[in-house]
Amino acid sequence: MKLKKKTAMLMSFTLGTLLFATTALADIANKSGYEQLKDSLKLTAEKASGEFDSFTLDISFVVKDNGEIVMSQNQLEKYDRKNGASENTFSNEDISGRSYSGYNYFDKNTMIGFSNGDNTYHVTEFTDERKFNSFDNPFKQEEAEDVEKIADALVGSLKDYVMVNENPDGSRELSGSLSEVQIPPLVNAVSSFALKQEFNRPYEQRGLNLSKDIYVKEVKGTASVNKDGVLENVLGTAVLSGTDAQGKAHEISIEILGKMTDINSTVVTKPDLTGKNVVKEVAKSAEYGPEFSNPQKFVGKFKNDIVIEKDGKLVKAGERIVDITSIDSQSVSGRYHEEYAQGFEQMASKDKEFNFEGTFEQKSSRNARLTINTDSSKTYNGDMFFDEYAGKIYFNVNYLLSRRGYDSNYSPAFE
Repeated sequence: MKLKKKTAMLMSFTLGTLLFATTALADIANKSGYEQLKDSLKLTAEKASGEFDSFTLDISFVVKDNGEIVMSQNQLEKYDRKNGASENTFSNEDISGRSYSGYNYFDKNTMIGFSNGDNTYHVTEFTDERKFNSFDNPFKQEEAEDVEKIADALVGSLKDYVMVNENPDGSRELSGSLSEVQIPPLVNAVSSFALKQEFNRPYEQRGLNLSKDIYVKEVKGTASVNKDGVLENVLGTAVLSGTDAQGKAHEISIEILGKMTDINSTVVTKPDLTGKNVVKEVAKSAEYGPEFSNPQKFVGKFKNDIVIEKDGKLVKAGERIVDITSIDSQSVSGRYHEEYAQGFEQMASKDKEFNFEGTFEQKSSRNARLTINTDSSKTYNGDMFFDEYAGKIYFNVNYLLSRRGYDSNYSPAFE
């Protein structure tokens, strides 16, 4: 389960400073400690994505407010590159207090998902063997160079605050800490902005609407690098202080622990679903998605309400109707029209009804590209998506989407 965008931003600019600066390697071979750390990170990512047969990642993330846990994420990921399989188990508590957990399994022919909110194992079986990517190297991504430049600018002289203990076997234990007087103004400014964005109005019920006097109080961390230069574990902690709108002081600690273990000895086991509640579907490949089973079930009428504001109230002015007259695995056709209630007929546009034809895309068997020909000799483009699980369709046409209040979600019109 990935972190929210704002949370990731907060971590990047506060703990990112910690992980890049206070766990830096000692100067070796005329390279700075910071450069040595980047070399270790890149080497670890490169080996994980292309050399290790298997490995396990154990990652935890905890946010505390005045000592009380307000958000946490725990994830155990196992990768078996040799046999093309992976699995991950996760548990999370978000900042609104909701808890959830789950499990996912992947191999070249199967995908299995399970969560505590749904006592069902969802299984996708692929008829075409798919390419297995066990671990994506972040340093190979297009934006990696720009991110590295930002990290270089933020770290500055912080890379000098580090203690290194070299072990007889060639491995290293690294540790470092920064106090509030050592934190650069730029890091404090970025951290203040990130905290204001993260602990905003959606979280007022937890008293975390921080608004002023925000600064980084302390940053510390440790790391272990094995004799081969692989980063095996990192522990980072940042303590931030701030005041909410009511004047209450908060001390927020952010802790991250990451471990890489069982290199070349991790075992990934496909779960036995005997006796379990299982829902299966078949897909051509992971790229194409699940096959469109029995598209003919969508023949018929789908509609939604035309809603407007009148005399300070929301009222129903009419209905939009999509009538699917023909559909198979390759194409779909039908008619769109609008019906208005008495007194609202003047709302009808000139092209309030038209016929449409669509062809299903090669890479998405439930999404069709539409061509619309109207009575006014105008031609429009659009698309239609069929939601087999909810039994709904999504009807998007360029000129309709430009109209205020248009709803592209249509439900079956049961008589």
